Amino acid sequence: MKRPALIVFAALGLWPALVAAPAWANGVEDSNNCYDQFQSGNMKAAIDYCTKAIDSGELEEADLVAALINRGVAFRNERDFKRAIVDYTTALKHAPKDAMIYANRANARRELGELKSALIDANQAIKLDPQRPASFYTRGAVEEAAGQLQNARKDYMQALALEPANLDYQNKILSLDARLAKAGGGTNR
Repeated sequence: MKRPALIVFAALGLWPALVAAPAWANGVEDSNNCYDQFQSGNMKAAIDYCTKAIDSGELEEADLVAALINRGVAFRNERDFKRAIVDYTTALKHAPKDAMIYANRANARRELGELKSALIDANQAIKLDPQRPASFYTRGAVEEAAGQLQNARKDYMQALALEPANLDYQNKILSLDARLAKAGGGTNR
């Protein structure tokens, strides 16, 4: 029974498609492994699997964007901010209205000290999704890095208003309030 099926596939010219199917499955599998490794905290393995998935050229656009984001975050966690920015920028070419990607790129740019570019990205993230608390938190972090402590506090407060139970936001505000008290109020733009 198997033999006639192979002959039919060969006669119809479908044999190359059968042979190529495992390569596609490997790209998707690599993308899944990338995510699993990322979730487990193994950033180097996540980068390797994401790279294989991206380089396969066989991911659907949404899966490609996810792989680029995951690899970008893994690069950021490995403190390779320039490569993270490249991945986020590439992901934005496929998903130009994704606020999370702009916020991620803003964070990587902030880490490199590229505060003007980081602020532009954070503002774009907020413009695209003004109900996303993490974007306000990101802009607050950029402003804090720039010494704009009052502006940072406003953004942290906005993030907290959108997500009141978030302990990270609460702790950040308390920490910043202590800095403001010590500095005599901080500076604004």
